[in-house]
Amino acid sequence: MPNNMVWYPFATKKGYLSFSYRSDNGFNQAMRRKQWLGMIVANVVNLIQPFNRPQLAFEKLSERAQESGFAYFKYVQEHYPKEKLYFIIKRDTPDYAKLKAMQHVVIHGSFQHFYLLHRASLFVSSETPGHAYFWRENMGLTANVVRTKPYVFLQHGVLGFKKLDNIFYGDRLTAPSLLITSSLFEQNIVTSQLDYDAKRAPITGLARWDMIDLAQERMNNRDKILVFYTWRPWLDDISDEAFRVSQYFQHIKATLTILSDYDDKQVILMMHPKLHATLDQSLLSKVKLWTDNDGPMNELLSSVATVITDYSSISWEAYYREIPVVFDMFDQTRYADQVGSYIDLDELPFGVKVTQDKHLQVALSEIANRNYHITSQELADKTKYFAFQDQGASERIHRQIMALNMKAIRRTKRHALMAAMFRVLHR
Repeated sequence: MPNNMVWYPFATKKGYLSFSYRSDNGFNQAMRRKQWLGMIVANVVNLIQPFNRPQLAFEKLSERAQESGFAYFKYVQEHYPKEKLYFIIKRDTPDYAKLKAMQHVVIHGSFQHFYLLHRASLFVSSETPGHAYFWRENMGLTANVVRTKPYVFLQHGVLGFKKLDNIFYGDRLTAPSLLITSSLFEQNIVTSQLDYDAKRAPITGLARWDMIDLAQERMNNRDKILVFYTWRPWLDDISDEAFRVSQYFQHIKATLTILSDYDDKQVILMMHPKLHATLDQSLLSKVKLWTDNDGPMNELLSSVATVITDYSSISWEAYYREIPVVFDMFDQTRYADQVGSYIDLDELPFGVKVTQDKHLQVALSEIANRNYHITSQELADKTKYFAFQDQGASERIHRQIMALNMKAIRRTKRHALMAAMFRVLHR
C-alpha cells in the first residue's frame, strides 16, 4: 500500500476469512523484484547443478551474530574455509561489524540473499527458517520454500522449562532434520516428547558454548545480578491499563523494589519492551536496563554473579557457567497449564526456588553466603545435564551435518507434506 503497510486476506485454521494489516517489514518493491529474479536464477541453476549446493546460517530475524548460528559459522570459516556455508545479516544491525571482514556474508534483502534462499540445500540456525526471510511474511513461493526447507536447529539453550511449539514435533513438515541436544537427559525429552529418534537429536553440546572458556569464567570478577523474566503469551494483546494490573507486572515491580536497595551487586534488567514502557522511571533509575545495543548476552553473563529468572533457558547457560540461579515461578500453576514444561517444576534439577517460606531475600542470602558459587551437589550433577564441557560442540555438529542423507531428508519432507495435506482435508 502507499503508506508501506501490507493488507491481505487469509484463511484461519478454523476456516474463517480474516484480514491482516501490518508493516511491510522493510520488504519493499525493489526487494520483491530481486526476489523474483533470484528465484528464477536459482531454480535454473538447481536444474543444471543439482548437487553440491550451499548452506545458510542465520540468527534471530537475521539481525544478530551472537549465539549458536554465528559460533558455528565462525568455526566453519576458520576450519573448513572451502565449504559453502553463508551467513545472513541485515546491514544496519550492530552485529554486522563482526562480519564485515569475513567471507560468505550475505546482506539480507540483496539479490544473493533471495538466490540462496532457493539455492541452499540446508539452513543451520538457532531459529526457525522464517528468520532467514521476512518475519510474518508467509505468502508466496519464496515463503513456502523457506518454510519447508530442511534445517538443523541449533537451539538457544537446553530444553526443559518451556515446551516447544508443535511446529517442532518430529512428524511435522516444519520439523528440523536435526535437533541438537546437550545431554542424554535432553535427548530423552526430544525422543519421548517430540517423536524424534536418537539419530535426529544428536548429543553434541550447543555451539554457543564454544565461546565460553570455563577456566577463565571461574576467575572472572562477577559484580552483577541479572533479572530476566520470560514473557507470557496471555499478555500479548491486552491494553496498557490491563497490563499494569496484571500479576506479571505487579510481581516484577515488587521484585525490582526489593532489589533497588541491594547494594552488594549491580542489578541488570532484561525485559520485554512493553514492561520497559510501563515501569516507573524512578524504579528503573536504580537498575541498569540492558538492551541489544549494550552487547550480546554471552558477554554480559561473563560478569554475572547470580541470575534471577522464572522459566527461561538462560538458567541452563548460567548453570553451565557455574552461576547460581534463583527461580521465581510466581505463576507456576497458570504457566504449567498454558505453556507447559518438560520438567517437574516442583523438583528442579538445580538452583534455589522462591517459595512462600523462602522469599527472594532469603534465596539471595543463601547464595551470598556461598560467595556466589553453585553448590557442590550442583557441580557434581553438571555431567548429567551437560555431556560435554569443552569447546568442541561446533566440530561435533559439523560432523553430524556432513553425515546427513539429504536424499532421505527430502523423502521424509515429502511424506510430511502429504500428512499435512491429509490433516487439512480431514479437519
